[in-house]
Amino acid sequence: MSPSTDQPGEPHPTDRADAGGTSGGADGPGEGAGRRRRWALIAAAVFAIASFGVWIWALFIYDPGLLIDELGDKTFPRAAEKVCAPAVAKVDALPRAEVTTDPIRRAAVIDEADVILEDMLARLRPIAPTSPAAAKEAVREWLGDWETHMRDRAAFAAELRRDPNARYKETTKGTRQISLAIDSFAQVNSMPSCATSGDVG
Repeated sequence: MSPSTDQPGEPHPTDRADAGGTSGGADGPGEGAGRRRRWALIAAAVFAIASFGVWIWALFIYDPGLLIDELGDKTFPRAAEKVCAPAVAKVDALPRAEVTTDPIRRAAVIDEADVILEDMLARLRPIAPTSPAAAKEAVREWLGDWETHMRDRAAFAAELRRDPNARYKETTKGTRQISLAIDSFAQVNSMPSCATSGDVG
């Protein structure tokens, strides 16, 4: 038998490979953790840049335009609020019709409020916009809704005098009560005093 070429006590080459690991193998724990940290930092930076971009767009670029029923020219809403506010204060000073137990007295309170509101509408009509056409039509329709609401109020007062158990019947516009259409227009145009008084119903 030929003697072995390995020297006594010297590790076999395969043993050295096993002990040292193979060349080009998987990264060690330290290098893998470092790579994960780098990806986390990159992701955080991308998120920060994207968030900053969204704020820039929202604050300086995005233009939401006008809401539905919102008038571009605020001249009428500002003037209308000055007309409606004192009228509402007068109506609020009356006994609340919805808590007046006597139907005849309740009808009388509604009549008193209606005189104030009719005067309010008479003051609003001359200051309604005449241009542009869209604004003119929007305000004309809104005032028309108010006129319908006033007829509903008058009919309720008359009905109370005939029937103490009469219920307020409100005209609908589309699928909702007409008072909601009136109030929505007033709200979107920042003239809250020009919404319905809410003293009937």
